[in-house]
Amino acid sequence: MKDLILGNHLLFARAGDVIDGVTVGAEARPDTDPAANFTKLPTVEDWEPKIDRNIIKRRAPSPGKYRDRKSIVLNQTMTHAFSLQEWTEMTFAELLLGGNKPVGGVFVPGEREELVTGWWIVQGYAQNNQQIVALNIYGEATIGSYKFGERLDPYALVITELYSSISTGQVLNLD
Repeated sequence: MKDLILGNHLLFARAGDVIDGVTVGAEARPDTDPAANFTKLPTVEDWEPKIDRNIIKRRAPSPGKYRDRKSIVLNQTMTHAFSLQEWTEMTFAELLLGGNKPVGGVFVPGEREELVTGWWIVQGYAQNNQQIVALNIYGEATIGSYKFGERLDPYALVITELYSSISTGQVLNLD
């Protein structure tokens, strides 16, 4: 058992990009050599993983009072909410303002018809700088609304995992 305070890092490789001869997609993940194959996102303030399950309960009398006898998971969705501290061209122009990938900084707000999709690497390090978790997930990202003003509040980037047979997760250094 270990008490954890995790500092997290988030990296991204966009679906459709060709990296080291590999067209990035649900069944094609680039490697991390060189490190430039993935784009590091801004400072992550916190990370909230959440799994939502659609469950039906099978019930039966036991002996006369009905009780749950089995739960059946119909489907589930895994989301990861990150609070980021700084903006990038992708998070600002594409995710917040709904544009397509800017070319030379130029884009049309609201023209994006699909979510930003690709491979996300989530790395979590404990307070002693030991890596605790490493995830390689394929997913799509969204950002809700954000209010600009005098404060510098973090914004929420939410990744919804999509199915890929090559998604991986590893837990380390928990002893």
